[in-house]
Amino acid sequence: MRSRAVAASVWLLCAAAASVYALAFYPGWLSFDSSYQWWQARSGEISNINGIGIVLLWRVTLLLQDGPAPMLLLQLMLFWTGVAWIALALPARPVFRLSLIAVLALAPASWLLAQIWSDTALLALLVLATGAILRYRATGSRVFVAMAVFALALAMSQRHNAMFAVVPLLLWLCGADGAMRWRRIAIAASLTAVLLVGVQLTTRLLTRQWFPVLPSLTLWDLSGMSVHENRMLLPDYAVAPQSSVADLASAYVPWSNTPLFASPRAGVRYPFQPWPEEEQRRLTHDWLTTVARHPSAYLAHRGALLADLFGTRARELPAELTFVPGPVQYRDNPVVAMHDSAPRRLARHALDRLRDTVAFAAWPYLLIGAVAALHALRRRDSRSAPALWLCASAWAYALPYAVLAPAAEFRYLLWSCIASLIAAWIRICGHASDTRAAADAGTH
Repeated sequence: MRSRAVAASVWLLCAAAASVYALAFYPGWLSFDSSYQWWQARSGEISNINGIGIVLLWRVTLLLQDGPAPMLLLQLMLFWTGVAWIALALPARPVFRLSLIAVLALAPASWLLAQIWSDTALLALLVLATGAILRYRATGSRVFVAMAVFALALAMSQRHNAMFAVVPLLLWLCGADGAMRWRRIAIAASLTAVLLVGVQLTTRLLTRQWFPVLPSLTLWDLSGMSVHENRMLLPDYAVAPQSSVADLASAYVPWSNTPLFASPRAGVRYPFQPWPEEEQRRLTHDWLTTVARHPSAYLAHRGALLADLFGTRARELPAELTFVPGPVQYRDNPVVAMHDSAPRRLARHALDRLRDTVAFAAWPYLLIGAVAALHALRRRDSRSAPALWLCASAWAYALPYAVLAPAAEFRYLLWSCIASLIAAWIRICGHASDTRAAADAGTH
């Protein structure tokens, strides 16, 4: 009876947290990316700029209502279901189970579930997959295996770089840290390949507009290096003939590539348009060559970005690097009415007050997870594995942004931050169980 009461308490608290979030953020906050993906789902003019998964989720929710509200509710349902499964899967006292819900509800990183982004959909799906894996480990039910694989497949389709976060969780699901390790690693590798092929085939089947993705990164890197070296390092086919380093410097900012491409004065070739494949190969070659010849300029450019991406963003930087309450209108999307409710005003005020503090800096979250992982490494038992796999997923997803990030937007590290908190909670629960077991053994 007591276990049923604890389970009921966990589910009720998760439902309460989801309800509060829904009241504060309804009908969901829309940035330009959100509205563009919504329009793609409505029009069928799907592009490869975003992952195919976020458009598929929009299409499913359109069956219920043509607007962001179903997407918001879907994200909240997936996230808080995963949290409930995590809280119930591990052996822990009731207070520890409920503490996870409280920590995640109050963590500022979780508040970005207000936004309808591929990043928040990825977060919700990975939390659901984590809960399903833990429930499978606790119960042995194959139903949770199916749920985990489904959630990870959808997660992999949300963003082009989602694989970095998904693969460690697939290895964990397949038991790559247990008996017959190499066989299980082979199974995880095969499953990864199947999911990748499925995502690619779905993308090929549904995508109608194809744009090169890499030039938006390489052109910005070359422009940043040009500004730092005070010499034009962009190849002549990628910049207007009359453009100078001073023109680049007038538009270049270290925290986002968008202002550079929006500036007519800079004259940098707009990346999201058809490019001949030969020019794409030339640009990639020129980018790599320039990075090799000017490493200090590249590190200065990337270092400035990483300081804002992983650290605290200054108040004078745009709030859009952290949150976008919107709604941003795009083409013929229906107008979204944002009700001026007290919970929404409170949420907006809290986000704005905290956006230039460590509450929205990634490093404290990642540090908490790293400490939990180091503590788990010292134990090296089955109860330490979940924390290690979650931290592996968090860091595997975060580190490539040192090269891949096009802006210092906090949302890019959303999964890494929440995964680190969950890993720390798992390790604390394991330590508390060890301490309690030792105390019980001492009394006997």
